[in-house]
Amino acid sequence: MISVSKDANNQIFPLAFGIAESENNNSYEWYFSQLRNAIGSRENLIFLSDRHQAIANGIVKVYPESHHGICIYHLEQNLKRRKVKSEVIKLFQSAARVYKRKEFDIYMSDIANVDKKTYDYLMEEPPERWARSCSPQRRYDMLTTNIVESMNSVLLEARELPILRMMDFIQVKLQHWFYERRNKAEGTFYDVSCWVEEELKNRIDLAFTLNVFPVDSWRSRVEEEGITFLVDLNKRTCDCFQFQLDELPCIHAIAAIEKRNIKKSDFCSHWYLKESWLKTYERQIHPAGHTDSWIVPESVKSQIVKPPDFKVPPGRRQKKRHIPATEPSKITFKCGHCRRIGHNRTTCIYSPALHPFSRKHREE
Repeated sequence: MISVSKDANNQIFPLAFGIAESENNNSYEWYFSQLRNAIGSRENLIFLSDRHQAIANGIVKVYPESHHGICIYHLEQNLKRRKVKSEVIKLFQSAARVYKRKEFDIYMSDIANVDKKTYDYLMEEPPERWARSCSPQRRYDMLTTNIVESMNSVLLEARELPILRMMDFIQVKLQHWFYERRNKAEGTFYDVSCWVEEELKNRIDLAFTLNVFPVDSWRSRVEEEGITFLVDLNKRTCDCFQFQLDELPCIHAIAAIEKRNIKKSDFCSHWYLKESWLKTYERQIHPAGHTDSWIVPESVKSQIVKPPDFKVPPGRRQKKRHIPATEPSKITFKCGHCRRIGHNRTTCIYSPALHPFSRKHREE
């Protein structure tokens, strides 16, 4: 079991690892209890996962004060399994990603007009759990669980190892990451992380195309393609809602900042600053060392650890997850007769069933 987040440089930051015999209520309750002991309860804490019921039960029981959001990718796959039109799926993607609640309502209204059953199905899951504009806590750009899948790919090799060797593999990997990222953070000359600096530079090009009309020392009226946005640099808000939800200046805010010739980094959240980046990796990951050098407390020595009461199912262990039929597969299938890629064996012109000397052909 893995919990990950992102650092100031938009890189995966592992928070916790857990090992359990299976994914059930008891396992997740234990895991989240250990997580709470490690990091406590933070303000504006939000969990993001798939729709596994055991995960939801564990969060409700251990972190009742936090918000639990769901991955929009998994919800989208459910729509594809229900044979929903591609037009409706695109509307759902837009509804989930927009920043303004009014735009969300418009997209959902369009879905209701095109496919009322799909609209009812989506509304069975509260929009607060999957739509960025409806979330009670900031989701930033964390709308899917892709970073967890990426972490799973990194540890794919380690999953085949015994538990102790697997933990050694994780320790070595984290030690390498912490060292490299700490050096990179120390070597930057920006006030913010390298990723944020690059993001701000990319937005400047778009900001130069906007018209800015200052209202007072902090507020400005910014026009984009005939639409007016009010930017308040003191409150760090914009009518597009991207400024306050991502806590990074949007293109309208950058246009207002450039008009006043002030530093853009002053309007970024402290989570994106260089000092926060350095603080994330200020500690070192030390190797466990040889067992002879371990200082084991008597309370640990006295414990008797028994193997888990778990029956290994017959057959070969599955190493990779099952790929649903709705996902594009990288495997290419060839016809068993003509060896052409993508041919259907039953309708191939080289199929024995349709061969001139076949029994079926003679009867016809």
